[in-house]
Amino acid sequence: MPKHVGIGSAVLGLCLAVGSGSCGEHVVVVDLVNLAAEATTVSAYYRIDDDSYRASTVPSGQLPSGSPAIGIRPPASRDGTLNVHVLAYKSNVPCAINKGSTDVGVGASGKISATTVLDPVAYSPCSANDAPIRYPVDAKVWAGAPNNVWIVGKDAAVLRWDGAVFREVNLPAAVLGAGKPTWRAVHGDSQGNVWISGDNESVVRISASGDATRIPIQIAMKPTDPLSFWGVYAESGAAWIVGTRINSTADLVGGYLGKYDSATNKFVLTETDGIAGVIDSNPLFDVDCSSNTDCWFVGRDLIIHYANNIYKQEYIYTDDMTCSSQSGMEVRSVYANSTLSLIKMVGEAGHFVFHNGKCFNTATQDSMGTTILNDLVSIGARGPKDIFFVGSNALYRWRNAVPDPIFAQELGPWQSVAVVPGGFFALSQTGRIFYADVAP
Repeated sequence: MPKHVGIGSAVLGLCLAVGSGSCGEHVVVVDLVNLAAEATTVSAYYRIDDDSYRASTVPSGQLPSGSPAIGIRPPASRDGTLNVHVLAYKSNVPCAINKGSTDVGVGASGKISATTVLDPVAYSPCSANDAPIRYPVDAKVWAGAPNNVWIVGKDAAVLRWDGAVFREVNLPAAVLGAGKPTWRAVHGDSQGNVWISGDNESVVRISASGDATRIPIQIAMKPTDPLSFWGVYAESGAAWIVGTRINSTADLVGGYLGKYDSATNKFVLTETDGIAGVIDSNPLFDVDCSSNTDCWFVGRDLIIHYANNIYKQEYIYTDDMTCSSQSGMEVRSVYANSTLSLIKMVGEAGHFVFHNGKCFNTATQDSMGTTILNDLVSIGARGPKDIFFVGSNALYRWRNAVPDPIFAQELGPWQSVAVVPGGFFALSQTGRIFYADVAP
């Protein structure tokens, strides 16, 4: 996405330099009381009356020393009440360490002064929902870094945290297609693109410059039921999607996977039981790759391994000694690795899946001996031996043979997780964004 300059600091410097009568239609200068010394950025979310919120940010080092203040230029030719929410952040993480708000009448030209007293906020762990913007519900998250976090969800909602502010990304109707799809997955690549997939056969690529493109789907025999893509992976020019079709009674029937063809700018889609080496066609929910030639696709009673242009169906076994008794289960998320023993999966009824050196096996008890009862739905990692996964009332870190529970301030219906070098993000169905610092 395009980078936004620190307009607040530029406006502030101009107005303080030339005086209150020479700042155009109106500029509001908000004095900040009790700003934390460790703040690295100060951001203002503001609107006049019932307008949409806009955002401005400035590095704290650019604030006037001794009496910090941030300048805001409201929309031109608009009078009314300017509502301002000020949040101070540190280290690119969307956990406010200060917050405050103020209302000020906007009408006269020139500089308008206001004051907001900032209250301290507990830093980490935190619920990062302080800014007055629309947080996606039924949300999924991908984080490339603490200052590059993408959240997508219901009603075509796309939100980005850039290390200083949350910004809503409004995709044009031509890109969205019919209706407002519920986004089911998001993934970025090393080229700066972000790929989003979801309902209504929707796959969108947002470039590093912010241009959004809807990627067409090519399939030999298109089903009459609509397709929904629940998983997406992208890296180094390659991309994969997985999903299912949804019948007239809203049942998920049939699994599909697609590979991006850069020559045609299309995803070439195939039903899974039409792939050599695969005998089932159940819904697929996730895809992850250790390289462009080594990928894993998981779903309802279905695990597919793609390596060196060959697909192979894999199974989970209840008998981990002889690997002779297959266990059918719904696998919801996968962490891929070129080494079998380092691959991790999670699924229904509290099952976490691992390779025991002979075959894939499953367990449900954590390191405290407690049985995980609820479904596990999302997995993320910052390395093959530092895995995080979430589910309904479940937050876990998986470094050893058995995962350790994470005791958050409160649990919830977690449904997506993303890991960054210093911590992890967990998102709930209701749009809550939880972040916690995690030591190595």
